[in-house]
Amino acid sequence: MDKINKKIVKEMVAYFDSLSLSKEKGRYLSDKSYGYDTIFFMAKFIQKNKIGNKFNKKEQKQRAIEYTEDIFNLRPGTKGAVNYFLESLNLLEFANIIKKIDRDNYTILNSKILNYICEYPENAYIFIYLVTYCTMKNDNILHLFKKLYDPQNTKETNRNIVNEIYNEFYKKSISIGKKDSNWSKQLLQYTNNTLGFINHGIYFARTLNINKKKKITIYTISLNVEGTRTPMDLKKKNDYLVKFCRDYVLYMLHDYTFSEISYDKNKIYPEETVASELAQLKLEIIDSKVAPNINNDFEKKQFVEDKMKTRNQAVQREFKKGLLENNEHVCPICGFAFSKFLIASHIKPYALCDNTYDAINSYNGLLLCPNHDKLFESAKYMTIDSYTGEIRLNEEAKNSKDYGMLEGQKIDIRLIQCERIHYLRWHNQRFKENNEKSL
Repeated sequence: MDKINKKIVKEMVAYFDSLSLSKEKGRYLSDKSYGYDTIFFMAKFIQKNKIGNKFNKKEQKQRAIEYTEDIFNLRPGTKGAVNYFLESLNLLEFANIIKKIDRDNYTILNSKILNYICEYPENAYIFIYLVTYCTMKNDNILHLFKKLYDPQNTKETNRNIVNEIYNEFYKKSISIGKKDSNWSKQLLQYTNNTLGFINHGIYFARTLNINKKKKITIYTISLNVEGTRTPMDLKKKNDYLVKFCRDYVLYMLHDYTFSEISYDKNKIYPEETVASELAQLKLEIIDSKVAPNINNDFEKKQFVEDKMKTRNQAVQREFKKGLLENNEHVCPICGFAFSKFLIASHIKPYALCDNTYDAINSYNGLLLCPNHDKLFESAKYMTIDSYTGEIRLNEEAKNSKDYGMLEGQKIDIRLIQCERIHYLRWHNQRFKENNEKSL
């Protein structure tokens, strides 16, 4: 517990003492796209791409779209992808974390809070919660939410309180515009979801109709959940949802909840997540595309791998876990079966993957012994034919007394009669290109 700094919470509460629905700079959170996970990933993007304490929206816009499509597994070219980036900027400006200088340029006003948001998704939720809590308190609305969450209330009582809250929103918010529109009600709904998630609040829909049977869950307040914008062949990278450390959040927000809510002191440590590691990986991959003096894929691969050596443990762990769960624990080339020494070998190196889904997809890999892992790596000395499963060696490996006998041998055909065939086709082509260069 000593390692967890609760002072930052008090600092944020003090820092947010002027927030109001009537604030004209930035925008108060209004729907799910302002969710804590959006802010978490976008804060990482801003932190990575700021220069000193400056950030240029125009220069980073296209990179932000590529990053967003990857992190949230959106269909390429999704019209709303850029909005996650822009809306995060708006909320961070509303919270006085950044300040808009002109149309495209921002100054970072509070690096400490920005860095805090980037540490864990839970921290991003704590940030969103406190922005909401302080705004409602400053606008004298918070006491109504406390009344709303009284378990003794009747449905009629709650309906009246919701209407009262909405009327107060309308008086003070510069975002509502036309009263009774779906947009104006949605503004209130996400405020309720944010506060209600940790306070066991009641659920109401965009129409403000109360549904006591429906609970506010982590999925209610998260953007990165299954949806129509996600291609069917790509899985959501959102392990932070199931790993969300509610006890940690309750410990941090203990003084700012609506009632005494207990937490387990032994379970207040949030976990690193694969989603966070993949976000960092994607930022490094994007970096490699614009890095100076990188002229080919090999240099790109080295650039990314050098940067990722200390950051890819969760990615590699998840990747190997998938291979171990879905394959026999044996090298398909030689039969080596000591599991602890088997290596999770990427077919297409993660540094060359445009979509980080490939980085943890077990079909983009094989369990190989250390020797054959090195032989297979980078498609320089060996490949496995994507159609027949036959091992192909380059001339140097063919002429080797240690490896020459592998030429023409076949691995279990079942290993390639699956999604793995697509990655092996890439590997075969890379092997061909590598050997053409050496002629």
